Amino acid sequence: MGDLAFVYATAALMVGLFLAQVVRKRFDPFAPVWLFFVGFVQIYVVQAINYHEWAVQSRGAELVGEANFRSFWALAWFLIAYFFGPGRLLARALPGPPERWSIGPVNVLSPLLIVWGLTCAGLVLRGSDEGHEASPEASLLLSFPLVMLVAGVMLIVTGRQIARPRPAYTAAGVAVVALYMLIWMFNGKRSHSLVAVLVGVCSFYVPRLRRPSYPVLVMTALTGAMAVGISIGWRYYTDAHQSHRSYAKFVDFVLTFDPSTILESVNMKERDFKANVKVTYETEEYGGFLLMMATVPLRSDYDYGVNYLRVFSTYIPRIVWTEKPIYGREQWVSAWIAGSEMKRDLYFTGPAIGILGATQLNGGAIGTLVVLGVVATFLSAAYGYFRLHAGSPWVQVWYSLFYYNAWFMTVNDDPCNWFYYNFGFTTLPPLVLLWVVNKHGGGARP
Repeated sequence: MGDLAFVYATAALMVGLFLAQVVRKRFDPFAPVWLFFVGFVQIYVVQAINYHEWAVQSRGAELVGEANFRSFWALAWFLIAYFFGPGRLLARALPGPPERWSIGPVNVLSPLLIVWGLTCAGLVLRGSDEGHEASPEASLLLSFPLVMLVAGVMLIVTGRQIARPRPAYTAAGVAVVALYMLIWMFNGKRSHSLVAVLVGVCSFYVPRLRRPSYPVLVMTALTGAMAVGISIGWRYYTDAHQSHRSYAKFVDFVLTFDPSTILESVNMKERDFKANVKVTYETEEYGGFLLMMATVPLRSDYDYGVNYLRVFSTYIPRIVWTEKPIYGREQWVSAWIAGSEMKRDLYFTGPAIGILGATQLNGGAIGTLVVLGVVATFLSAAYGYFRLHAGSPWVQVWYSLFYYNAWFMTVNDDPCNWFYYNFGFTTLPPLVLLWVVNKHGGGARP
């Protein structure tokens, strides 16, 4: 119980803030702090409690207690930096967004982005069925599925403008977002499916300067959980039966889907392990965090934040720079080899270590203070900018495609992975183009 005290304190801190915001009528479901909480509670509360017995046996009560204390003070520090840091001042210092919104770029870009996104989805499906590694050119194309969501959001925001509503655009945008969710559920990708739910709801409400009611928020949470559960379950089903994915089988799987399996997807229920198989949760985010706490720097070196160089290297494709390194990967793999319960080699890939595992690898407690302070300030500035310019259609598009990353950066093996993976070279270029066109092209006011 002693080493779980700070887990419960972490949960109490989040619940207390939520209740305080509700009582004061300041709760905004689109504030990034809440999605940060979603990721944080899954890893450092739910997993910490459910995997506690394994954690103590594997890493020892002392280290587990230290890790749980780290999660508590890290969250407290994040909230201090988020609410009282310079984020709001930075938001006011940034240049104002375009106030005009030209419908021409929406009409031109949307079909192109939808086709591109569908092409990426088709390549993913074909590659998973054929079981071969994609070529460098195909891998580059596979990096852009999210552009389809960019098109859907542009259409929804265009259609939902208060001054000039366009129901046909709204319907088209909702259809695109829903299709994206279904496609990536079929492809077995939980993150894409969940992102579609979050993006769709945000882009539907913010152009009207409204927020969803609590029943709508509950339905959104249930839909997101179903999307995640079906995606994971369908992927496991096809892998277990070694069968090609077919639409008929997928429909049958959805119709007979057991909702109780969602609990396993969100770590509320333990997985069933095969007999004579070593039980380990080190490939879950909390387990990866414990591994980093136990291994770095005693048995493996810090990376000192070299991984963040990928913010820049991500823009150089491998077909141009064939020997481009994945900055920070060497230290990440070395830590796993040195501290894993299983035998790992240089080709080990896959599991995330969560934001606190990543900051431990960056530089321990000091790295955690620095990175979480920057993350909190960044999210606070982004939300402040959104609130300052809530009536700008460009801001509505940008924020709908950005805010969910507060969750994404919490559950990955790198707090900036959202930028390398689904924003920097996928979502950002169309947003920059829309900024330039609407800022300097003389489009009509919304």
